[in-house]
Amino acid sequence: MALGTALLTPAEAMAAPADAAPGCVSVRQWDDWTITGYRSYAEVKNNCLWEYRVRVIWKNDLDGSCKSVRPGAGFTEWRQGKMPSVDEIRLC
Repeated sequence: MALGTALLTPAEAMAAPADAAPGCVSVRQWDDWTITGYRSYAEVKNNCLWEYRVRVIWKNDLDGSCKSVRPGAGFTEWRQGKMPSVDEIRLC
């Protein structure tokens, strides 16, 4: 086995696309009412042992830009309106 290669069970291999962020990268979503109307928020947190470059893929809106996230750190993005929601977190 090559260094840095992880073995996945068949179920794990079929469950996530190759460019999906690992399961230790979490996302929390919520909506809030602001003076300009609804905003949809996504908070991404890296609970992994390594730094990853990830981006938020939004439904019904533009995708986020690539961000480097250190272990234990995270970031928050928002989109205007109540319709946008996070489709997935991808590696980049």
